[in-house]
Amino acid sequence: MTFPATESESPAPLRSKARARFKVALKLVLSALVLFAVARHAAKTWGDLRSKGESVHIAAGPFVGAVVIYVVGLVPFGLFYGRVMAASPTPIGPYAAIRAYLISHLGKYVPGKALVVVMRIALSSPFGARPATSAFASMYETLLMMAVGGLLSAVAFGWRAAVTLPLPIFGVISVPLPMVGLTLGLLFLIVVDPRVFPRLAGLARVPFPGVGPDALPTFTYRLLLQGAICSTLGWTLLGLSQVAVLSAILPEGLPVSAWPTAIASVALATVAGFVVPISPGGLGVREWVLWTALASVIDRDHAVVAALVLRLAWVAGELITAAVLLAIRPAPRSAIL
Repeated sequence: MTFPATESESPAPLRSKARARFKVALKLVLSALVLFAVARHAAKTWGDLRSKGESVHIAAGPFVGAVVIYVVGLVPFGLFYGRVMAASPTPIGPYAAIRAYLISHLGKYVPGKALVVVMRIALSSPFGARPATSAFASMYETLLMMAVGGLLSAVAFGWRAAVTLPLPIFGVISVPLPMVGLTLGLLFLIVVDPRVFPRLAGLARVPFPGVGPDALPTFTYRLLLQGAICSTLGWTLLGLSQVAVLSAILPEGLPVSAWPTAIASVALATVAGFVVPISPGGLGVREWVLWTALASVIDRDHAVVAALVLRLAWVAGELITAAVLLAIRPAPRSAIL
């Protein structure tokens, strides 16, 4: 004789509870991983700064200004992520998109850079975003950001075309920085072309079984133009955060005539750090390109310190912003405006 399973013995509720516990455990592990990576990143930066000796003095006011300018500079990129999602069947509101974008930046400090997309999906899904759509929107926003960063640096460096970067190609050759930026910018621009990206996205659907063309946002040249405008504004502000850092470590600051070089340096250095996949948050690569470029307008020692202090300012801005935005979680229905 058999008896019907009671509710407590039913496998369905047990599986549901197990999934819920697994999700909680996974979130805790990922959170610990991110915090560890960020802490290690900040510790290394601080150690590098201390190795410069007693000569390093950072003025609090300009440093705080650099942090604020950086966070504000990230908002246009987050806004464009929201614009890409708005061109999809599962749009989310501007605040939800910007919030997901800003918090997920902490994931870049974990080697591999994939955790940024994972975090952005997790932060966007509660507000109606389809996970696959959020992933494709994240990839498109990032690639367009890099395209504009490379091209913007090429234009801004045009004022100082003699600045070169030693690259380990056929031994070591010195390549003009405008050429490096132009090459990277054009390569990324080809990838984000509305006729090209959907085809490439079709090759990336393996991790998303059952996902078809309906998961992709509608990519148009109008959307690309909107992204170029948002990215140009964002890169300009990120470059100005470097200007603020220079004001924090140099009594005379940076002459206005050299601001385009600072903006170009930050853009190209960040793009270069992104291109090297094994570098968490571009650590090492970004600093090297940044201080090499800045050394064309200030002495090399100050350029090295400026690159390290910028890294410290950006990590501080990301941590503070993530902490605030995690505490200010909109209701799902209020996220779609």
